[in-house]
This record gives sequence, C-alpha cells and structure tokens, in this order.
Amino acid sequence: MMVLHRGKFGNRALSIYDKNILVTGATGLLGNHFSSHLSKNNCNFKALALDDDYVPSYKNLYPEINLNFIDIAEIDKLKTFISSNKFDIIYHFAAQTQVGDAIENPIRTFKSNIEGTWNLLEVCRKQNIPMVIASSDKAYGISDILPYKEDFELKGEFPYEVSKSVTDLLANTYKKTYNQNLVTLRCGNIYGGGDLNWERLIPGVIKWLLENKTPILRSDGSYIRDWVYVDDVVMAYIEVGKKLIENKVAAPSYNFSSSDNYSVDYVYRKICELIKGEYIEPEFKITSEKEIPSQYLDSSLIENDLNVVAKVNLDEGLEKTIKWYKDYLKL
Repeated sequence: MMVLHRGKFGNRALSIYDKNILVTGATGLLGNHFSSHLSKNNCNFKALALDDDYVPSYKNLYPEINLNFIDIAEIDKLKTFISSNKFDIIYHFAAQTQVGDAIENPIRTFKSNIEGTWNLLEVCRKQNIPMVIASSDKAYGISDILPYKEDFELKGEFPYEVSKSVTDLLANTYKKTYNQNLVTLRCGNIYGGGDLNWERLIPGVIKWLLENKTPILRSDGSYIRDWVYVDDVVMAYIEVGKKLIENKVAAPSYNFSSSDNYSVDYVYRKICELIKGEYIEPEFKITSEKEIPSQYLDSSLIENDLNVVAKVNLDEGLEKTIKWYKDYLKL
C-alpha cells in the first residue's frame, strides 16, 4: 500500500518527502517557497544560497530554514558539500534571473547560470544524483509560432535568454551522453508573495499602489507573458521530482504554466482594480527594448504525461499576492 503524506498541497506519496534533498537558490522566489514547503512537511533537506544583501530579508521571512552559503560556481566546495551529505535528489533553482541585470553584467549572469549549472551536472553525474533543473520560457528566444512546445529550437539572443538556452542544452547533453537521470522544467513568469525584488512588475506595482505612490513601468505594456502562481509551480516541482526518482519521467524537458497569457498592461490594470478600484496612470521609463515581445507556453505534455496542471488563475493569484504584501508591509 502506498503511504501518503499530508502537506500544504494535500496528500503526496512519501517517495519524495522522505528523501534527502538539496535546494539551490533557496533565497529566490521559487527557492524560498519550495524550501518553506519542504520545511512545513518535515523534510530532510539542505538549502544553498549566496551570502548577499538579499539574505537578511529572506531570514526574516523564513526563519525556520537554515541556509548554507556556497557559490555553485566554486566546484571544489560544491563537490565536498554534496558528497558529505549524500543527497537523493537535487532541485537546482540557483540563477541570476533579472533580464536587466543580465544586460548590464553578462559575465556574472553566465557564471551563475551556465558555469553553476555545469558544475552541478558534473558533480551529480559522478555521484549519480537525480536533478530537477529550473529553466524558463526565455530559453526559447523569439519565435514566430506560439505557444512554445518542448521540441522548439532553443535560440536565445540576449544575455539572460542565452544563459537559459545554454542551461537547457547542457542538461540535454548530460542526459543524452551519460544517461543522467534529470529533467528541466520551463516555466512562465512566476509571481506570488515573498518576492522582495521591487524591480519586478507585480511586487513593484503592488508596493507602489499600497504606499500611494505612482507606479513606474519599464515597458509600454504591450509585452505578452505567461503568469503562473508560485504555489502551482512548487506543486509541479514536487510532482516532477517524485516521478523522476521513480524513473517515470519520459521527456528531458517539460513546459509548465497556467495558460494565463496576458499583456503587462492587462496585469497592471488588474492590480490597480484590485487595490484602488480604478486605473492609476503610471510613469513610463522604457528600459526593456531588448526583451521578447510575446511568449507563452504549451503545457499539454506535462499535463498528459505527469497529470500536473496549474490550478490558480490570475485573479485568484493576484488577490493572494496582494494580501501577502499588505500583511508584509503592514498597509
């Protein structure tokens, strides 16, 4: 009989929750929600982070999670840490995720996103540890055909996109060459409470509106994106990891999103409506010329193969997110 474990997302097979897990990038939006979920389910896991300015805020939000400060670009330290802990599975979320920062500092982005990934791949290859690797719809680059499907060419053009394309290609190389047990998950724009990067659209606009300030948009609002709530993404990673260690993952990569494909302007207006009850004229500071105009994912493969489906629509997700920031900012 299959033993079940009750957690935030309901009953889940113990085949993932009783494993020794490593989470990289634990102070990012996805990494902190994922680590918090593991903690609430009394899992045995380690969380990796860089010792940077974001960590104090993270510690205040998630005091129950003990962070280990290791730069995954330093392979010797990484190898020693992983070999001494004997992990059953690794979730790789560590990355520099800001498009603007990638344009300003491509070397830092490539070092984090590309070198860090190949270091983990190599360590996991030699120690035979399964990996779930976080990727992005940005890996596909510009396409005349949408939505993106998993067999589309990976052809990023700008620094952040290229870093994600290369991450996926490295993972595919290790899977095909060494038959490594791994999978990449390409998600749309993840949002939710706990994101303290105020440069991002949703947390930034919410904070400005709650503080009665004029929001600043860095595009004309026409860009179309997939919007997926963070709890749905955590659920997807839990299920994919469970299937991976059961050797039930057939595809090397999966797309995952909510099919909520909306323009930046639509999302902005929706946040205004939910907080102020009316449209608030923003200030425009256009800085996003080097971005993909439209991108959204076809998630049918993961739905059919693994029965993983996003459940939270944009309205519900934004309401939950706004409530989180109201509580956090005490407004």
